[in-house]
Amino acid sequence: HVCDTSSFIQTLVRYQLPVVIIVFNNGGVRRHPEEIDGPHKDDPGPTDFVPNAGYHALIQAFGGKGYLVGTRDELKSAFSESFSARKPAVVNIVIDPYAGSESGRMQHKN
Repeated sequence: HVCDTSSFIQTLVRYQLPVVIIVFNNGGVRRHPEEIDGPHKDDPGPTDFVPNAGYHALIQAFGGKGYLVGTRDELKSAFSESFSARKPAVVNIVIDPYAGSESGRMQHKN
């Protein structure tokens, strides 16, 4: 829930809590509609991310630090900065949407 998430992030920033949120962002839908029957087969799964969402930007809106990461060097830098700063941060790591796909393609049952 956006309201819950924004309240949580706002609280982290308000009290300058040393929390680093790490998002493994698969860039959107990973479901395979051909494997799902019924009228809702095209609906996004409950664990699917919103495509191209700027999760790192949400904490920036409240004054925290956000990182958008796409390479190993960016990841190393974001982790180094965020953990040493001991302030609230979000590290939004863009990953291959099919990396680590579950065996049997059971994502829609999670």
